[in-house]
Amino acid sequence: MATVDSDLPVDSRPAADRSHTLYQRARAVMPGGNSRITVFSRPWPLYALTGRGARITDVEGVERIDFLNNNTTLIHGHAHPEILAAITAAAARGTCYGGMPTELEVELAEAVCARNVTFEHIRFMNSGTEAVMMAVQAARAHTGRPKIATCRGAYHGNYDAVTVGQTGYHVVGADGTADDRPDFAGTPESVRANTVVIPFNDPTGAVRILQQHAANLACVLVDPLPYRAGLVPATTEFLQALRDFCVRSGALLVADEVSSFRVGYHGAMARVGFQADLTVLGKIIGGGMPIGAVAGRREVMTVFDPSDGKPAVPHAGAFNANPISMAAGLASLRLLPRPEYDRINDLGELARTLLRDAVTAAGLDCQITGMASLFRVRPGTAAAGDRLAPGSVSPEDLMQLLYQALLRNGILLGSNGLGCISTVMSGEDVERLGIAFEHSLRDTMDKAAASRG
Repeated sequence: MATVDSDLPVDSRPAADRSHTLYQRARAVMPGGNSRITVFSRPWPLYALTGRGARITDVEGVERIDFLNNNTTLIHGHAHPEILAAITAAAARGTCYGGMPTELEVELAEAVCARNVTFEHIRFMNSGTEAVMMAVQAARAHTGRPKIATCRGAYHGNYDAVTVGQTGYHVVGADGTADDRPDFAGTPESVRANTVVIPFNDPTGAVRILQQHAANLACVLVDPLPYRAGLVPATTEFLQALRDFCVRSGALLVADEVSSFRVGYHGAMARVGFQADLTVLGKIIGGGMPIGAVAGRREVMTVFDPSDGKPAVPHAGAFNANPISMAAGLASLRLLPRPEYDRINDLGELARTLLRDAVTAAGLDCQITGMASLFRVRPGTAAAGDRLAPGSVSPEDLMQLLYQALLRNGILLGSNGLGCISTVMSGEDVERLGIAFEHSLRDTMDKAAASRG
């Protein structure tokens, strides 16, 4: 197995012939060669072979430290033995059942609800997108109102109602208004009309827009730490403004913590200081298996209750609360006592410090953002102009060059600069990230300069 030296950049690696061959096969049977846009990269993606602990090995045999962890899902890294044991035991009893719930569902529900006082009831599904969809349906059923509000640039999955304004793309009119577009072509105008987009971390601007739709708003959906919008925490003032508006208007406040629940034992809400009526969960509560959940106030969650006849929201799903995901989720939470959050959050702070130091030394316009065990690298609009020539390399292209350089230097980060810490990581792993990042910055600027000339 090829490994990467922690002190030196890797300027050459196997030619990725197997990955290229797999990519050609994939393109013959899948659009673009994938079922998930986030694994696509040019000229072709590297294909994973195995993952163990904090390391991932591609089909060429090159091992890297995995700081992406399936987009923050694998808080315990790859193939954790306790999670594998829980999955194996559950699968041996049966992978899924029809017409009968399991004790594992009850146990995971108890474990999740015990972590936040606002989680009075919970309901499981199979992805964060599904959870957002069901939270929106619950809010509409509870309030009898059609509209929802989201923050510009925040990602809440692939449900059509939340794709409006998702990428932050908008056209500003002469009067200062923003014309937000759905992320998906073909989204009906009726969907767009029922989604109100507000500016993130702008209390005055957000409430001004919300007030115009107050009588028709079912909920306001907010991620307290939105990674697609820059992994910048929501301010206390912004969240309080949303909370106050919802109390006055009767709309529900829905927190999307699919990614951000990992920031502390009680989740992101407790960390930044606010309470939601419903919270959307996923990722780390499933231990690496498919999962989503909606948790919240008992009064609101009764829209799902079938015990007195057909509920307001008749939510079904053949794989909801399947025992494999429940068992993996239970094991994941048991491995996350309060001290473990403190430890990985300290490593996250170390990672951000090392990356900021490297950026400062390189003289780049580049932000290092994040909180707790999450971090993100964000090249600024002036990054290429300051060091190279104005407008020569876009921030997006610079990030792609940096992503590829990090791969050559033994580090897997998201192609959008997203990274996180897992519990199987040590300070040495984070130090290796810092060293690789320094080498990768130099490599990136050299390649950017070459492309300019």
